[in-house]
Amino acid sequence: MKVSICGCGWLGLPLALSLKSQAIEVWGSKTTLTGVEALKQQGIKGCLLTLPISGEVNAAINQFLATDVLIIAIPPGRKNLNPQAHIENIMSLSIAAQRAGCQRIIFISTTSVYDPLQGEVVEVTPVRPNTASGILHYQLEQQLRQHWQHNLTVLRLAGLFGPSRHPVKFLSGRQLSAAKQPVNLVHLDDCIQVISAIIQQTVSMPIMHLAASSHPSREQYYTAMALKAQLPPPDFNQDNDGVNGKKINSNQTLSYLGITMKYDDLLQGMPELG
Repeated sequence: MKVSICGCGWLGLPLALSLKSQAIEVWGSKTTLTGVEALKQQGIKGCLLTLPISGEVNAAINQFLATDVLIIAIPPGRKNLNPQAHIENIMSLSIAAQRAGCQRIIFISTTSVYDPLQGEVVEVTPVRPNTASGILHYQLEQQLRQHWQHNLTVLRLAGLFGPSRHPVKFLSGRQLSAAKQPVNLVHLDDCIQVISAIIQQTVSMPIMHLAASSHPSREQYYTAMALKAQLPPPDFNQDNDGVNGKKINSNQTLSYLGITMKYDDLLQGMPELG
């Protein structure tokens, strides 16, 4: 099996290394020659790729896109967000992948598409996003679905944490609201095992999502993590904002794939600040 990962960053690179350890032929894209060389040194076949793709596609990009599974893991970025440009980038990739003979797409989306819903959220819960990130990702989900139909799997991830990445590092000591709002987070290792399972199986669920099943309040969680990391805890306003926030229920996705999460209890373990 051949898997190509467009976006070998914080999620994509460890995913590529994990797949390589499973004897899967793994290709990864980078936007610089230095990045491509770094991939090659780790045993991953690198491809120099910048978006949007326009005009005649060279042989190297065609070889990258002629794959059994293409994983699109390209976050739009929070600074200088240009939704239309990001949509054009991803859809140019989609068109080129179809022309090159790609068989299947896994699109890494976000649970922000469920904002501003409250209460328990499952995979089939209807969405009407109201945030810039949620609207952008939902538009991409819909356009990719038109291109790929049942050959597209959308995986909506909750807030990511893991090695050298934990939100408490940035929230420590700050004045915050929504103390009672439930937390929706997922560890990098759980993302990797779920994506690996989607690759290995013939998946008929069009939309999956992933978050730890524990949903402590923001105040409870970030206070506990700050104390573990020996950082000043955030100072929360004691208001009712966020009391009835959303709780992502991933039971159907996990049951379908036959997976037990490694980091299901968010209050256990140490924050990995790096």
